[in-house]
Amino acid sequence: MENLIYHSIADIYKISDKDKLSFWQVVLKREAYEQGISEEEVFSKMRRLYLVMKEADKNYDGKLRSESGMSGGDGLKFEQYDNERSLFSPFSNKVCERALKMGENNACMKRIVAAPTAGSCGVIPAIMITAEEGLNLSEDDIVKALFVAAGIGNVIAENASISGARGGCQAEIGSASAMAAGALFFLKMKLKKSLIMMK
Repeated sequence: MENLIYHSIADIYKISDKDKLSFWQVVLKREAYEQGISEEEVFSKMRRLYLVMKEADKNYDGKLRSESGMSGGDGLKFEQYDNERSLFSPFSNKVCERALKMGENNACMKRIVAAPTAGSCGVIPAIMITAEEGLNLSEDDIVKALFVAAGIGNVIAENASISGARGGCQAEIGSASAMAAGALFFLKMKLKKSLIMMK
């Protein structure tokens, strides 16, 4: 299974072209190989992580405060803000709201998914949950997109750093943003193909 090893995004595309696989499938197959489990089990594990993200989003409590008292409640304020006064699109507003809420969940010691780290836990869930709702996507679509994000994260972790302690805050939030952008691009291309097929 040496042909599944990749060290760059270009490597993933080479494997994808050679084996006639989607980007997400290359990442899925590598994970299955490295963990010594079936691809179905890996897909199920990723789905469970996504369900934890959704649960954390759903169970946000704007009344909670962190132990220091410095974090909490801002997600609720953002939710209540008049969107008509915002400079953002409705999609971006919802993403910002969810990202704030997830970060506050982390600060308040609630259950979150480190994606790729606890410090950047809000970025990927905020974008993926909002995309599923706003773009009328299936949960399977989102799970596949999360494999795209994971592949990008693997490359970053190997060649640079996802650690805030090592690379500063930009290593965490920058990595999460790149991962989320790749996942969202995958979803947009999927939607584009669907629209072409419908014509």
